[in-house]
Parts: sequence; structure tokens; C-alpha cells
Amino acid sequence: MSLQLLSVTDFRNFASQQFQPAAGFNLICGANGSGKTSLLEAIYFLAHGRSFRTARLQRMIRFDAELSVVHAKIMQSGQLNVVGMQRSKQGELTLRLNGETAKRLADIAHLLPVQLITPDSFRIFFGGPKERRHFFDMGLFHVEPSFYQHWQLFSKANKQRNALLKQGASAEQFRYWDNFFCQSAEAITLLRESYLQQLSDEFQQLVASHVLLSHVQLQFYPGWNQQHSLAELLLQNRATDAKMGFTQAGPQKADLRIKVEQQPAEEVLSRGQLKMLLFALKIAQSNVIGAVASKQPILLIDDLASELDADSMQQVFQLLKTINSQVFVTAIEPEPVLQFMPQDSTAVFHVEHGTLTLRTDDYGRT
Repeated sequence: MSLQLLSVTDFRNFASQQFQPAAGFNLICGANGSGKTSLLEAIYFLAHGRSFRTARLQRMIRFDAELSVVHAKIMQSGQLNVVGMQRSKQGELTLRLNGETAKRLADIAHLLPVQLITPDSFRIFFGGPKERRHFFDMGLFHVEPSFYQHWQLFSKANKQRNALLKQGASAEQFRYWDNFFCQSAEAITLLRESYLQQLSDEFQQLVASHVLLSHVQLQFYPGWNQQHSLAELLLQNRATDAKMGFTQAGPQKADLRIKVEQQPAEEVLSRGQLKMLLFALKIAQSNVIGAVASKQPILLIDDLASELDADSMQQVFQLLKTINSQVFVTAIEPEPVLQFMPQDSTAVFHVEHGTLTLRTDDYGRT
């Protein structure tokens, strides 16, 4: 069990609430505006330090409060960790880990592999490469501890190189930072290639019996044409980069190309099929994290029933049966979803006016 306790204070419409989820599936029901999505947001906030609902984090703070607090007990690899985040209206973020102040969000994030599925998650298909990089780099962050350090070094090199492009710097200055850039880029690319092969293998195994999804291929694009070395491209494109004001080739432009018979998946599959594909990708990534990193990931699913008919719902839960994750699902009414959830590992909660209660009339749980 990953998340053992969640406690929120002055978070959205919750004045004070504690939540002890089940180890498997958690169904959170309630009317629109009751606070069910806010519970998912609180879990996401702990893992990512930001909201999936707004860029203005002050909106997470209850209307009459000066700050909000999210606190949790997390079990990973047999060790219990106590974490907390506090956000003030002035924008100050305070991080706590096992009774001490944490300096980096990454210190908490690596304990909590959290993925999210909302109606906006279709951006992985229709958005730009940044959406897909965020998806697979999240998995890589949890599977390969060295990735974070390599990415920090690369980000420094990329920032410095872009500054040189705007300054019209000398060839000697570019020589040093281009070399730094290429070394970091190579390390990141090798890690991404290895991870995405693991992800692709897990995905193919997961969808092997699915008629349409079994034809989906995951293809990695490193961020430049590998018929040429990255060093050659940086030199060749320097004048163009200077006009643009940024470096056009490199791992900051990497992409995961999702195709069916060499055609973009979003041009071949229906919206319902894309939703199934979205679930398969997220579940495959959760399974890789669980198997390789020995962590139990968390999957947040907001408004599951909004775009799925009964047949699609059943197919989704066929996929979810294979997941090595703690799952949180929101729905307005429990019945359309509950009938597909495993009876022996599901808890049902009801939210009303910022108060969460465990329902004891579903599956007879207390």
C-alpha cells in the first residue's frame, strides 16, 4: 500500500479532513463541486508540487484561510515516510519530509509515483511533444535515479547555450558549452531509449489480445536526426539557432511517436479507442515503475464514466486488473462504475460539502 493516510487543511473546500484509503481501488463519489476532484488534486500536489486544475496555486487555499496544508503517510519499499506541503497565499512553498524541512521537491516526488487521467489527458495525443516527454520522463524519473541529475546538468548547458545565442558569443565559448550539451544529451538519450524499450515491451504484453491496440507502435525520437551527430548539427545550425533565440536540436525536443501502421494514432483511432489507448499507456508505465523501481505507483482517474459506455468500462477494468497500483477513481454516482470494480479490493467514499465519509452499504465494508 502506497498512500496510507492523506490529511488536508484549508485545501479547496475542505476545512480539515483525513482520508485512509484502501490499498487497491478507491471510488470517490459526490455531486459536482462537492470536493471529490480536490482530493485527487491534493495527492497530485504532493507528488508534483503543482495542481492539474490551475496554474494559480493560491486557488487551492480555502477562501477564508492564509495557507493550505497537505500531509500524508507513504509506504514505499517497506519504509514509512511522513511528508507534507504547505502553500501560502504569498506563494511560499514549504516542504517537510520525516519531520525535517526538505530542500527539493524531488526528495518527496521520488516517494510518490502519481499518474493522472482526466478528460484533458487526450493532450498526450493531440498536444505537442512536451506532453509526451512529460509522460515518459515521469516514469524514467522513478525507474532510473541518475536521470534527474543528468537532466539538471543538461538544463544548465541548454540555458547557457541559449544565452550565448542571444549574445552573439565567440566560437570558443560555444565550443565549451556545446561539448557539455552533447555529453549530457547523450546520457539522457541512452536512459530514455532503455526506458522506452521497457515501456514498449510492457505495453505490447498488456494489449496483445486487443484487436486494435495490438497494432500500436511506440517510436522514440531523440530530438534530432541521428543520421548526423548532435555536435555536427549544433555547429551547422548555429546561425539559425541564433535567429530563433534557442537551440533547435537536442533532448529538449524529444518525442514519443504513437502510431498505428505508421500513421499517427490520433488520425486512425476513434475517441473511444484513444481513451482505451490512454489507459493502456498509463497502466503499462505504472507496471514498469512497480516492477523495476519496487514502488507501488498511484493512478488518479477523474470522472471515469464521463466518456465510457458499459462495454468500454468493462474493457478499461480488464486492463486495470493487471495494474500494480493504488487507484483512485471519482464519479458522480457509484453504480455505473462500482459494478466493474473488484469487490475484494475496493472501498467507496462519499463527499458532500467538503466532508468525506466511508460508505458501508457498498460491498458491506466498515
